[in-house]
Amino acid sequence: MPPFDRFTTEHWTISFPSDWIDRSESDEAPYFESPQGDKGLYVKLWRMSDQEHLDSRTLVQHFQEVEFQSFFSPKDAWELIHRTTEGDESSASGLWEGINGENKYWICGKQIAAGNYVLRATFHDYYSADASASREFFSIVMDSLALTNI
Repeated sequence: MPPFDRFTTEHWTISFPSDWIDRSESDEAPYFESPQGDKGLYVKLWRMSDQEHLDSRTLVQHFQEVEFQSFFSPKDAWELIHRTTEGDESSASGLWEGINGENKYWICGKQIAAGNYVLRATFHDYYSADASASREFFSIVMDSLALTNI
């Protein structure tokens, strides 16, 4: 695996292979892709208003439900492999992963909530040989995702 770069903003940070290309179409949701175009990741931060603020665990669960509806179309052959939510009212994190075996497309979502912030990243393997290989490839990247200065 190539060396890693770290991308840091005011409120979050993530590391990914240094040969990945910034293919972002906006500053709101950066997108980085492998040189071969077979893997990618999106990151987005939300700041919840005081009126829409829920506890962190509830926010993570809500974001997961929205992501399932967005990514797992009922007409496609998606299988939800794994889903977790950990934490409490003040800080929480969640992780889910799914695969479309027919299209060999693996996707994983990670959510981190603390205070009024929710950080969400999705990790995509567009040509996945199997879920365990995709999970192993992205494990360092997923573990590096963090909220900062909250």
